[in-house]
Amino acid sequence: MVVPSRRVYRLLPLVLALAACDPSLVAHCEEPAGMCDQPASPVGAMTLRRVRERTPRLAEGAPLDVRAVTVTAIDAYDETRTGRTGTIWAQEITPVGASADRFAPCPMLPDESGRVCALSMFSPSFAPSGYRPGVGDLVDIVGGGYAEFTCATCGSAFPDANFLPQASYATLRRVGVAPPHAPVPVTLDELNAHFRELMGVLVTVEDVTASTDPDPRFGELTLTGALSLAPQLTVLPGARRGTHWDRVTGVVTYFYNPKLLPRTPADLVGQRDPS
Repeated sequence: MVVPSRRVYRLLPLVLALAACDPSLVAHCEEPAGMCDQPASPVGAMTLRRVRERTPRLAEGAPLDVRAVTVTAIDAYDETRTGRTGTIWAQEITPVGASADRFAPCPMLPDESGRVCALSMFSPSFAPSGYRPGVGDLVDIVGGGYAEFTCATCGSAFPDANFLPQASYATLRRVGVAPPHAPVPVTLDELNAHFRELMGVLVTVEDVTASTDPDPRFGELTLTGALSLAPQLTVLPGARRGTHWDRVTGVVTYFYNPKLLPRTPADLVGQRDPS
């Protein structure tokens, strides 16, 4: 069966349906010349679950070959006013597998139909060269190398052997678009306890209250424990100690402490400021 459209939908039911066909006949089309009609799941292609597995652990510097993952967030908030686009996050849905752990190696969907595995991309290049991804785009992550950033060159490495898993200097190759992924619902306590497994995943949490004013350096507010709400991707309008949100959506990341990054003001629902 040949997929004639340039749009490839990375949804679990479709993946399972295609698996029943001859995979060598399932094709997708990419933008660069000569890259059409390639197998959608070629031999040797990785999954983000494989990248995030701890046993066996992917070697640092290993080249990446991950196909048709969904872009969930883009750091286009130009804090430095230099016009640069920063980190890009993407994720995929994979089968649950044998592990009964709800979070490891990646969090389960609420109905336990699959796991959501994610990765951030540091300093990517793009194919075609003029392409810039949008949320909901499907991209291949090829080349570059897997990295576990510890900030060892910052003067002080992250505590407790924590690291930020990344694809460094990989190429993002445009393959299509798909419906955006729904965020994974979690609690604040689960974010604090399982931020390592949730790294890069788009999540949503309800009943959120800031316990501090924004810090003067980065504008981050503490939510609970070590978890911060950070204005890395968008402003947090009017947020201060005691500000409450009915629901906050964002990607999970880490830089000396776990952080939740709303992507736009629309990710902050039901804001009520202290009187």
